[in-house]
Amino acid sequence: MADQITLREGLDIFQQKNKKFFSTRPMSGKARTFLSSHDIAHVVFGCDTTLYGEGVVKVWTTFGTTLSFWKVIRGYNEVNAFQLFRAYSFRHIAGNILRFLWAIPTVIIRSGQMKKPWAWSDYQPYLDKPIAEIREEFNIRVVE
Repeated sequence: MADQITLREGLDIFQQKNKKFFSTRPMSGKARTFLSSHDIAHVVFGCDTTLYGEGVVKVWTTFGTTLSFWKVIRGYNEVNAFQLFRAYSFRHIAGNILRFLWAIPTVIIRSGQMKKPWAWSDYQPYLDKPIAEIREEFNIRVVE
């Protein structure tokens, strides 16, 4: 089962699978730190890099982590994350937008049911812990 892999292993798989999305442009240390936490959030909350997955991870980040709403906005703005949406085709957007909009209330509800918020920038102690254990500890129920 994929959930039995550690967070570190899950991050490696996520990064290998999504190499095309990783920017080689220069960015600040603050932006790189934000992106590292963002990638970890993708793995912890079980989100892919489709428009749906990117939207869902942003909702999880806003409601299920220790990062404040304004820091979420500033962080995504700093790394120019919204530019990624230009890479999606019209067909991709059309196929994902309604699914994403439908998922928003579910993610907000599940975020509220978490035992504690995910520590956005303090994930290092969890890197060698199985993802399933992390999700159980925080009561994270992935939205599919």
